[in-house]
Amino acid sequence: AVKRAQEFYAKSDPENVARLRMTLIQAGYMEPRAVGMFFLVRFIAMIGTAIGVFVLNQWMASPDATMASRWTFVILSGAAGYFLPGLVLSQKVREKRREYRNGFPDFMDLMIVGSDAGMSMEAGIERVSKELFKTYPSLSKNLQLVSRELGAGRSLDDAVKALADRLSLDEVGSFATLLQQSKELGTSLSGALRVFSDEMRHKRMSLAEEKAHALPAKMSVPVTVCILPVVLMIAIIPIIVKMTAH
Repeated sequence: AVKRAQEFYAKSDPENVARLRMTLIQAGYMEPRAVGMFFLVRFIAMIGTAIGVFVLNQWMASPDATMASRWTFVILSGAAGYFLPGLVLSQKVREKRREYRNGFPDFMDLMIVGSDAGMSMEAGIERVSKELFKTYPSLSKNLQLVSRELGAGRSLDDAVKALADRLSLDEVGSFATLLQQSKELGTSLSGALRVFSDEMRHKRMSLAEEKAHALPAKMSVPVTVCILPVVLMIAIIPIIVKMTAH
């Protein structure tokens, strides 16, 4: 069923399937049959949700409910089940991107250590991918894939550009450009990596400070909704009790 679903959608809409394939890779699903599995899960979620809501309607629906309203609710529930896997996939992509963004500066620091120790870029990537496995497993798997591509004869520039597409990070694209320019200009790779790593850490710190500055504005909503009414009640109720007692 997975194979047939993938072949059907690949023939009907190849561009959408290609975009979905890249999204699944960014979410960590690199299996060749991931696209077909996604379409199958989406179909099952749509049919299963519609059937489940239909059965619940038969048991729990109000006697005054019309048949049109019941079927409308069933159709809307099926549509929600259809879009639910896409929402889950988007959330998964955001989680992976957060891991990649947090782990890439550590990857750069370890690459600097390896470069100062005299290791080549290919050997450094292979070594660092093993070191990052426990802390950032998804990033480690992508780096191991880069190492395998290099071992299979792919150029370093192409392998890093493919890594940038899989991780969907601007930092990785900048890293690929850095490697290319360093090779063309003949500059020190260790120095370029050190400057790039410092810039990435400064950017990550800036994002953290931005979130910290936005926290008071976000906290004003729960404070206003949850705490302010209680404070007003504590201040006003005694006055109301005294006025009614007289």
